[in-house]
Amino acid sequence: MPNAYKNSSSIPNTSMSEEPPYNYGDYINIGFSEFEFLQSKQREIELQQKYDLAAILLHWQRSASVVKAVNYLLDSNLFKEIIIWNNNPNINLEKTIFKKNNHSLDSIRIINSKENLKDEAKYRACAEAKTIACFYSDDDWNTSFYLKSLIADFRTDPYVLHSVTEPYTFYTNLMWTYFDNKIDLHTGFSWIGCGSIFLREHAQQHLRYLQIYLKNHRSLIYFSDIFFSIWLNDIPSQFNMNIRQLPAISTGTRFSSTAKFLQYLHESSILAIRILEDNLRQNQSNDTNHIGFSRRQNRHFPYCVKSSSPKDEFIFYSNILPFDIEHIPFNISKDFQRGTRRNLPRGSNVSFFLSHTTLKAVDDDPKTCWRPGRNVRQGEFFAIDFLL
Repeated sequence: MPNAYKNSSSIPNTSMSEEPPYNYGDYINIGFSEFEFLQSKQREIELQQKYDLAAILLHWQRSASVVKAVNYLLDSNLFKEIIIWNNNPNINLEKTIFKKNNHSLDSIRIINSKENLKDEAKYRACAEAKTIACFYSDDDWNTSFYLKSLIADFRTDPYVLHSVTEPYTFYTNLMWTYFDNKIDLHTGFSWIGCGSIFLREHAQQHLRYLQIYLKNHRSLIYFSDIFFSIWLNDIPSQFNMNIRQLPAISTGTRFSSTAKFLQYLHESSILAIRILEDNLRQNQSNDTNHIGFSRRQNRHFPYCVKSSSPKDEFIFYSNILPFDIEHIPFNISKDFQRGTRRNLPRGSNVSFFLSHTTLKAVDDDPKTCWRPGRNVRQGEFFAIDFLL
């Protein structure tokens, strides 16, 4: 599949039947009327009004990074409110740090925590939002070149987690999926730090899960990101992108460099799927002492690989995945480490995906192309979703 671009010479300038001729040198007729475009635009407006967003930021020591992130979020004019959760009990964060900004600060809310809640703070902040959904990104990632696409993707399928990651991690997360139709298990993993959108009710639900299912593992609550996507019991919708890190600002020891981080990460990855699998298998949703996990898949559309155009103008997507995730056998007794760093992709299959990923279809380079790596089957497709 070569890179898609307009080529007027590829379509003859002739009339069909008795229809008036079109000048294909200026545009390509894609078969939609003006009324259908207006109808689509009206639907988009309705979704914007229904699914308005709060932006969530965590503060620890990088005040300058948070200021830059807030300035960008204000400039984007895409959020009803911005909630900054200050995880540093030694700093009383105030709006005065944004005093040089030309925007009104009325939409900004700061919550100064009495302790460092680490990952859990993201969900605490979202639970406090006035909006129906939340956007979250770590303050060291540049989300400006895919933010509109991420929001549009969320509004078409709001009851699943939407996130962004780079190709290798995207492929890894496909491997870290779990299906067992006998117990209604259909879940997968995704990091949320490079940009993600999820419903406020899912954040509130996650906080309840943490208190119940990790009451004997309190140290792992700090790693609640590991549990979030798995416990939704629905495959996340992930963008496959070339993510960009913002210039680093020295802030001392990172959370990922702290003692026992990798050990706790490993334990969390195993415990997350064990708890979900056991709950579904034992049908604990009927037990009043438990808050049961959802057995229903809420996604409206099939799982796809997606990439946003470099200028965030359209989304290229396809349901042709590198491998069939729904038919990977899963047995908790032997596959409990599937979602850990001991199960990372290696070899020619992942190398082929990285060389011919969907990013090659939108990179403005006619010398590159997206290649599925196999013959297309009935029901498979690729498509472009233009952002109006």
